Amino acid sequence: MLLHAFPLNRRMWDEQIEALSRDADVIAPDLPGLGESAPQDVPSIPLMAKSVADLLDQLAISRPVAVVGLSLGGYVAFEFWRQFAGRIRALVLCSTRAGIDSPEGKQNRLAMAEKLMQGQLTVENAAVQLLPKLLGKTTLAQRPRVVEAVRKIIHQNKPIGIANAQQAMADRRDSTPLLAGIRCPTLVMAGDEDVIIPLEEANNLARAIPQAKQEILPQAGHLINLEDPERFIEPVRRFLS
Repeated sequence: MLLHAFPLNRRMWDEQIEALSRDADVIAPDLPGLGESAPQDVPSIPLMAKSVADLLDQLAISRPVAVVGLSLGGYVAFEFWRQFAGRIRALVLCSTRAGIDSPEGKQNRLAMAEKLMQGQLTVENAAVQLLPKLLGKTTLAQRPRVVEAVRKIIHQNKPIGIANAQQAMADRRDSTPLLAGIRCPTLVMAGDEDVIIPLEEANNLARAIPQAKQEILPQAGHLINLEDPERFIEPVRRFLS
């Protein structure tokens, strides 16, 4: 189960779907409000996790699954563990954190959500604001195709979906108390140029989960699977096998 980042959708996993499908059945949904999924009546990370469980039920998948979550997908993965730990076989937590936002970070999320809902900010302008944070300095300087690909995926989303996701993340629960109780095999991945989740924070996350493994991708920012697909997929495949 591949859970995508904010403010993207399932299309960010296209290369990984192809690679992982050689060895496993792969599911990559659009989280509520993003891509082609309908928005939530009440924006909520717990309800996003519930939607993942509902999808598994619709697909008649009762056996535990390996959950790969990047950024927002990681927040949903933590919540999925909180609600449905028995349905998780393994976790891959990428470019994400267990804790909540700082007061300033929460306010920035809610301010963007409000501007999007009021029509004061377009998806295109939101992408301009977010791209320098989502991608590492090496990607921004040397990988224009990646920058353009991310921009196009962001543009596929609607203002209400991006706004709802910001509201849901702003109100998410602190998952730090869960970490010591995560007993399934876990891989923590991060880019060493991530300005959203500093490397020290990723290291602390890996240390807090018993027996977690860790992989650091050099010259990659927040969207590590898009910035360096080859270096991303090999440790994931190795871990899942």
